[in-house]
Amino acid sequence: MCGPIKILRFKALLFSCLLVILYHTSVGQFSMNAYLSDARNDVRLYENKLKSEFLENNPYRSPVFHRVEFRTRSNNFDFTQDDFRFRLNPTNPFEMNANRKYYDLEANALMVDYQFALNKALHHRYNQIISYFQLEDKISFKEKEILVQRDQLKILESGLNDTNFEISEYIQEKENLVNLILELNELIHDREIVQHEIRSEFSYTGGIKSENHTFISNTKIKAIIELKSVVPDTVNNIHIENMNRQAMLDEQRIRVEKAEGRRNIGYFQAEYDRERGNEFDEHLGYQIGVRLPVTNPDRPDLSRRRLSLIEDKSDIVREKNALDIQCELLKMDLSYLFDQNDMITDVISNDKLLKLLNQNSNTRPEDLLEAQKSILKMKRFEKMLQWDIYQSFIDYLYYSGKLLDIPIKNYLSEDLDEI
Repeated sequence: MCGPIKILRFKALLFSCLLVILYHTSVGQFSMNAYLSDARNDVRLYENKLKSEFLENNPYRSPVFHRVEFRTRSNNFDFTQDDFRFRLNPTNPFEMNANRKYYDLEANALMVDYQFALNKALHHRYNQIISYFQLEDKISFKEKEILVQRDQLKILESGLNDTNFEISEYIQEKENLVNLILELNELIHDREIVQHEIRSEFSYTGGIKSENHTFISNTKIKAIIELKSVVPDTVNNIHIENMNRQAMLDEQRIRVEKAEGRRNIGYFQAEYDRERGNEFDEHLGYQIGVRLPVTNPDRPDLSRRRLSLIEDKSDIVREKNALDIQCELLKMDLSYLFDQNDMITDVISNDKLLKLLNQNSNTRPEDLLEAQKSILKMKRFEKMLQWDIYQSFIDYLYYSGKLLDIPIKNYLSEDLDEI
């Protein structure tokens, strides 16, 4: 017979095992916040990471002397060396300054590039979340449609021996059931594909359950959109900043190449000639050369580069205009979706047909099924409208660059959790 101490030890051991199991289960479960936060480790940011590490160890510093030469000469065709010359070509100070500025711009541009890549990674992950949960709802509604369709077939089968039995109607409804099953299988397949893509980016165990997440309400979405609309959508927009940083780099690169075109500004040469003079100091001499910057052989190419830069800056203006239009269209789309959602929600809440049919004892089963189909269709439409709202909302935040507002948040969560 077990004593009290052994029983207590057993309970403590069992409790510890349960804690371990619960811990590993909770850690392994899919978390929307964790998945979005993990966008910082997305493969889209890998190139930026490598460039940052390279720049940290390899700054663009021009050497003080870009050429060092040693020359010796023999006046006769023998091994006797008659004079020696040591020449230094200093680097153009304008080139050194231009490269230093280019390095500073490149370092700053990498920060912009990181933000641009993170914006794309976050947008992709938001789309994956929306696609998955939208497919979950479609599957759920499709399964309910199949149940209703099966009930309808049972009603038709019950009248198989009646003289009024419509064989063509029965065949049609049976084909409809098969089509619904095929559609369900396709939706399940699509969901598995999205889940596989998410798993390839983010490791977790178990499934993804919508009931584990509280999604943002339409009221809060409207408040966010109105708040963001106070500031123009292209102010501090990461898409514009990304194009600007490339234009600034190209412009500074032209300055670097212009300075490099006058690289050989001169030289200093120390000489030792054994046949000149009789004393040691009479053998020594020096030369100083200065290049007159009258011409630049790279001028035609620089002119072509400047012309290309003008085109790039024009593209930025066009992109800004396109982004403004895109953001306004998305806000219009959201306004339309909100109205549609309110309308269908009001229809569903005020629809008493199904209730009345259930209360009426004379209601035919087929009529009751038609009412169920109608309600199911409206609820499905309402749910899909909600996912369309989420998609347009996230798209608006992406194109306006607001996904990256500090602190970065989960814009699909009701509490706007920081990630």
